[in-house]
Amino acid sequence: MAEGGGSCEICNKPARQFCSSCRGVFYCSRECQKQDWKNHKGKCKPYVLLKHPVYGRHLVATRDIRAGEVLLKEAPLVVGPKQKSHPVCLGCHKRVDGTTFCPACHYPLCSSACHYSRFHKDECGVLAKASGKIKIDKFDSTAHPAYECITPLRCLLLRHTDPRKWQTLSDLQDNVENIKNNSEMEGVIQRNTVDFLKNFIEYEGAEGSEVFRVCGILLTNSFEVKHNGQRIRGVYPQAAMCAHDCRPNTKHHVDQDLYLTIRATVVIRKGASITTTYTNTLWNTLQRRKQLKLSKYFLCGCRRCSEPSELGTHLSTLMCSECSVGHVQSTAPLDSNAPWACLKCGHQVQARTVDWGDQMLYKELRGVEQSTVRPLEDFLRHYQKALHPGHRFFVEAKFALIKYYGNHPNYRYRDLSREQLEKKVEYSRELLGLADTIDPGLSLLRGTVLFELQAALVALSKMLLSNDIITKDGSQDYMTEAVRYLKEATEILKHEPEMENGGLDAKLKVLSEELEI
Repeated sequence: MAEGGGSCEICNKPARQFCSSCRGVFYCSRECQKQDWKNHKGKCKPYVLLKHPVYGRHLVATRDIRAGEVLLKEAPLVVGPKQKSHPVCLGCHKRVDGTTFCPACHYPLCSSACHYSRFHKDECGVLAKASGKIKIDKFDSTAHPAYECITPLRCLLLRHTDPRKWQTLSDLQDNVENIKNNSEMEGVIQRNTVDFLKNFIEYEGAEGSEVFRVCGILLTNSFEVKHNGQRIRGVYPQAAMCAHDCRPNTKHHVDQDLYLTIRATVVIRKGASITTTYTNTLWNTLQRRKQLKLSKYFLCGCRRCSEPSELGTHLSTLMCSECSVGHVQSTAPLDSNAPWACLKCGHQVQARTVDWGDQMLYKELRGVEQSTVRPLEDFLRHYQKALHPGHRFFVEAKFALIKYYGNHPNYRYRDLSREQLEKKVEYSRELLGLADTIDPGLSLLRGTVLFELQAALVALSKMLLSNDIITKDGSQDYMTEAVRYLKEATEILKHEPEMENGGLDAKLKVLSEELEI
């Protein structure tokens, strides 16, 4: 950030005037600033990179940033399969079925044309030198260890193919020491990447320690992105400088060309950190902090994590088994071993018991039947005496239900009962209140909930009116509210990749036909 003064960007004279947006360059006069604008506007950013004792390097706003403003758009340094990846085409990352293989390295491809892909051409010659033939013969969703080395190898090859990118990558944090403190992760990296590249592939372009460090850089800095229908990872060095917060002030998306765009979801005041989330916003504190420790090697201490009620959302809160009406919360949320206690009767529960219950409920909810809503409805009924209505697992079940009702082939709006429509409206309102607290503004969560809520209001209004339960004036109240929500939802969702290029219009057309409006 500009302090004191510097040299004019144009004439090198002493200067104290600076760009008010990025505060990164100086000018001796207004004329010099105007002269430099054509060159500077492509580099001008509303933030600077600073160092924080907790966050490390992070982005700080140099001016007030409005909600919806694009902060950066960035191409990846490298993209490739995730650490645990099922077989994908190394040319385009599509699913493969085993009908086509690269003639040189024997990895499966989606077509022979991908042998010449920009993603695959440099690594192919290295992989082809393997001491034995790569054997990949299962093409389901099971992760295959032969893919763990691909993205690290692509990083290492940048040293010769693009030295500038390699230097940028090398400057990123690696967390090697933290990884080595995790014996399981250290062993996986050593066996499936370092030893595989050095011994089986016989790669001589880097020492084992450098291969390991690159794996650390990827674990610490990569984003999960979607490319050709598959989830892969990419390194975006500027975006990686956003600090984490469990209540972020930005959102990001990646387009088909793999450019990542970061957009402000709320007003970000000058001097505030620009934040994203490295975990799932709907998870509770226990799971978020555990995942951050395992994947990013730090424990979050943000305001949401520090409050037992998670800003009043109760995503972690249990119901007391002793008095039946009290709320059970952690006595010290930033201490994973702290006991949990009922706020009414004082009954305590050990932290490991809460953790075990969390894991069991996670497995149960993930294992429900996908073709019907009954298991989700049963889940909500079954655990209503054990979990707070705002608990994370109830939130996930309700979020799944609002997307089922009206969207699933077996639950079209015309087939829904009044009770189901009223439940969709009720759950959507609850989730909207939650989003306003933990992911406010122009977030994808709010946009999605608003879209589902407005559709449910229209459908419920039509049903009630057709059965003479409400008057035309009453129906108009529903429709007015729905229009307001639809307007806000479309403003939020219009920039999402699947909604661009006519996607949102197509979704609205399908919805209009379904609701007969």
